[in-house]
Amino acid sequence: MKRLFFCIGVLLMILSCGQPKEDLSGKVLELCQFIPDHGLRAGAAEYLTPEFYNAYAEAFDAPVADYGEIGENEWLWYFVGGNGDYELAYKVQSVKRISKDLASAIVSTHENAPEGEGHVVMIKKVDGKWLLDDIDGKKDECISYIKKMRGKYQTGEIVEYLQSDEYLKEFVPDFNKRVKEFYEKYGTE
Repeated sequence: MKRLFFCIGVLLMILSCGQPKEDLSGKVLELCQFIPDHGLRAGAAEYLTPEFYNAYAEAFDAPVADYGEIGENEWLWYFVGGNGDYELAYKVQSVKRISKDLASAIVSTHENAPEGEGHVVMIKKVDGKWLLDDIDGKKDECISYIKKMRGKYQTGEIVEYLQSDEYLKEFVPDFNKRVKEFYEKYGTE
């Protein structure tokens, strides 16, 4: 009987050691196609964690005083690609499994400098599916940006700025309308 348990134990160890580790490089490359660039890509909600998708969408929708000038949200447009109007070629340099449901990858693009420099891509398994959870800490930046912009709406800082300029005064009603729509979509907190 002891021999039977021993044999079963050895067999289980052999089988578990023989299981190939999940190669996440291909999954990382697939998910990189949905890194936000000049907005959320079509179908991105299926490939980003809800937290990352919602943070980016809310940050991108946050009204700014961009009438005739670059707004405070310009950084949202260039997560990876810079100012180029072309498809990026991604290359996975390394993938490190942090836990069974979380992994980190270093990904470079043809814009990056020498090997070793790249973007940190976080992927997370949600309901059995690997999803893009962050790139270069942008999720936290989005959350911080949203708080900052909401603070500016509450204090009236942006409206005050618009009213201080003869040309921009005319945009106050439009801006207030955009803030109202933003609050209706995302709530006041």
